[in-house]
Amino acid sequence: MHDDTRAISPLDCPHVLTPNKKDCLSVLNSFWTAVCAAFFLLGCANSDADVSDVMADETSPVQTVTNGTFRYSERGVILHELHAAEMRREEGGNAEVSEDIVEVRNGFDLFIGGDAANHEAHMTADWATLDEKTLRLIAKHAVTLENAEGDVLETEYLVWSEDSNRVWTNRPVTIRTSDGVIYGEGMESDARFETYRIMKPRGEMVLEGTQLR
Repeated sequence: MHDDTRAISPLDCPHVLTPNKKDCLSVLNSFWTAVCAAFFLLGCANSDADVSDVMADETSPVQTVTNGTFRYSERGVILHELHAAEMRREEGGNAEVSEDIVEVRNGFDLFIGGDAANHEAHMTADWATLDEKTLRLIAKHAVTLENAEGDVLETEYLVWSEDSNRVWTNRPVTIRTSDGVIYGEGMESDARFETYRIMKPRGEMVLEGTQLR
């Protein structure tokens, strides 16, 4: 996939007057442009050392969206839909994090292969980082992933990569199916969680209504 064909469309941006992402960024950029201009004017009256101190102490602006819905599409076709309680991005990034990385806080729902009404898989977790350029998401804490057949993966750490069509983890996993419950450590599958493999199965499949032996 190419970046010029992928569109990211925020549907809900409650802290500004319009739910359009470009408008959100425009408002934030205007604000920070005004701040930078103010520091420039102050710097004219101060020494070079004073100006350097001001610039060094200033952190990059952080854009925050709460209760946002975002659709990721290609050529007009919705690929995925993300509902996030809170999303934070540091404008321009920093030495450790790219500006394409978004932090997702306080819970989210990711609908894979479609939107909330029609999708191929559904992921939830408490926290994640999302690279909006490559659509690689790292989810942590109370992670679940359910496929179209109703199989549900439960773990505390999961990497979902749209570009490589993979999902994987090296942590303990529980997979609940219509036949029973599977336990193990480490798992990999396709991005839709249709075909999966547990790296280190632990014990036998536990049929519903029985106990693990």
